[in-house]
Amino acid sequence: MSARVLETFEAFLGTIPLEHYRVTLMPVKTVEQDLPPALNPLHTIYEMYWQPDQDDAQFPDFEGFFSTWWKSHLEPLDEFIGKYFLGVSRDFVRLGFKARLYRTLVSVLTQFHFAYTWRAFCQADLRASADLDIAGIDALVEGTDGTQVALQVKKETYRPEARGVGRFAARQGLRVGLVVEVPYTVTDVGEWQRKMERARTTQTRDRYGLFAFLAKDLQRRLFNGFVVFEADYPRFVEQVIGESVRLGRRGNIPWDEVLQRIRLQISSDG
Repeated sequence: MSARVLETFEAFLGTIPLEHYRVTLMPVKTVEQDLPPALNPLHTIYEMYWQPDQDDAQFPDFEGFFSTWWKSHLEPLDEFIGKYFLGVSRDFVRLGFKARLYRTLVSVLTQFHFAYTWRAFCQADLRASADLDIAGIDALVEGTDGTQVALQVKKETYRPEARGVGRFAARQGLRVGLVVEVPYTVTDVGEWQRKMERARTTQTRDRYGLFAFLAKDLQRRLFNGFVVFEADYPRFVEQVIGESVRLGRRGNIPWDEVLQRIRLQISSDG
């Protein structure tokens, strides 16, 4: 894939009116039930925004995406509304779905930027699909020894239940030998530094320090505030994978180890 698709995709991300949707949609949380498979938006998201082999790729705005999804899911939507929102106006439910799908879309678009950046600058092939995503795998790459390596591109979290993609992959019959957590943060470096200053324990201070490093050295913000990844980030992750595979590593490489190893690599290079 040429870098042209990445450039086009990043330009598109820069047009999303984040502040407008932050005010109008982010507070709306009226549709929080588990969605049936027929209403899972991931297949539509991948169809419309994951186009790694198309140099002339075009990406619709959120309004176009949501309108397409809504119109193509009217039958399962009616079933869902009848089960959970009987007697409630369709407009009320539509707004709830719009808010929920916006949150989902922004998260997936962020992981797509990492995947597009990987394909533009890294050596190992990367594949992604809605089916893999549903199985808990944001992207899949292959180590030099044939090991299948799953990537999880996730906003910063300390919750242990957010880890362990292997169990989801196993349910789908996928043999994943290594899972690498790739963190990102929407908090700016200044706030992480302030948190470091107020931290009461060394462990907490070190954790905030890792996120400050992430925000400063591995990410950047577009003019509209959308967080995207520096080209070096996936290259460093690829190095972490290569070193781990050579050592026969299996299992999970958590986000903090990933960042520690990258920071050490940058220090040694400098």
